[in-house]
Amino acid sequence: MKASTAPQAVAVEVVAAQATEADSAMLAQLELSESKSLPGAAYIVKVRLKALPEATSQGWALYVDKLRIPKYWAYRQGIYFKVFDPQFFADHKGGKFRFSQNGTDFIDTGLKLAPPAEPKKESRRRIARLPLQDDVLK
Repeated sequence: MKASTAPQAVAVEVVAAQATEADSAMLAQLELSESKSLPGAAYIVKVRLKALPEATSQGWALYVDKLRIPKYWAYRQGIYFKVFDPQFFADHKGGKFRFSQNGTDFIDTGLKLAPPAEPKKESRRRIARLPLQDDVLK
């Protein structure tokens, strides 16, 4: 079996977007379990790739420093994951994006996590004016 080549990340962008219905349920659950109020936005972390990797039985896990991103999805220009708690950006600011197939050997992308462009407290009115996730991922 031929080893697959790590995805080549070329850019990272964080965009605040309106939460979907499923996101809203997740947000409510997080607020309850963390006992804190969250802004109600979904922060879309887009990792633009040179090319989307082929699907193989040996997938690539995405990490920010030592934190494995448990779930990410593909979009036309790469992959993305969602963040609901802005504290994530403070906790992992400057964290290196890395890929690994085994959790031991890592490929550093050379890209780092930066906070969203507008880390202000999101009011309900401002959140309603955020773009839809489908528009962010076009």
